[in-house]
Amino acid sequence: MKKCIVNFEDREILSAFADLSYECIPVILSDKVSAPICAHSDVLYRKIGTDIILVSDCQKANIPALEECGYKTILFSDLKPGYKTESYLNFIINSKYIICNTSTALQLDSNMVGDRKIIKVRQGYTSCSTLQVTEDAYITDDENIYKTLCENQTDCLLIEKGKITLDGYNYGFIGGASVNLRENKILFFGEIENINDKNNVITFLEKYNMEAIFIKDKKLKDIGSALIL
Repeated sequence: MKKCIVNFEDREILSAFADLSYECIPVILSDKVSAPICAHSDVLYRKIGTDIILVSDCQKANIPALEECGYKTILFSDLKPGYKTESYLNFIINSKYIICNTSTALQLDSNMVGDRKIIKVRQGYTSCSTLQVTEDAYITDDENIYKTLCENQTDCLLIEKGKITLDGYNYGFIGGASVNLRENKILFFGEIENINDKNNVITFLEKYNMEAIFIKDKKLKDIGSALIL
């Protein structure tokens, strides 16, 4: 069975994963980040390449599950509540790019960086704010990320900010309210309220042969995405 590590706070979302044949492993509640995001995988884990995962030390109990799936784990102990100190692992990395705020993201060693291009953005919660569709295509609700990615010749769709729920904050972000399942499917944790945005998202995904899966009759919710194993 396919596996993921995900926030367990919302049973509808867990049911959606189950319907897609995923075994869900709970994120361990953490006091290393702000309380509203204490179970958000996108601030507590970061996959590097295909076989390495940076793991906050508060998630040690999940390391056996990661290793069982074939991953090498590197413990990270420096997360602390607050914007700059809880966003160290909140960057995007793929075979081409590292997209991050260089003043808040963890500085990777040269072996991890390799020949990837570093794209600098202002938003420290880069991964929260951005859905990676492919290595060259993204959806974001952050205007600076949108502008910067377009300037770097990636295809990027900008959607309205402020329409995603995140308990404890005024709003959440599109990256935390969705996950790329790597099966030509994107699971959204609810429905996009803005109909124009929803139609634009569907059209954008179809361009890359990706299917949008929405949880019907549910307001789109930021739960910190999910770590697909």
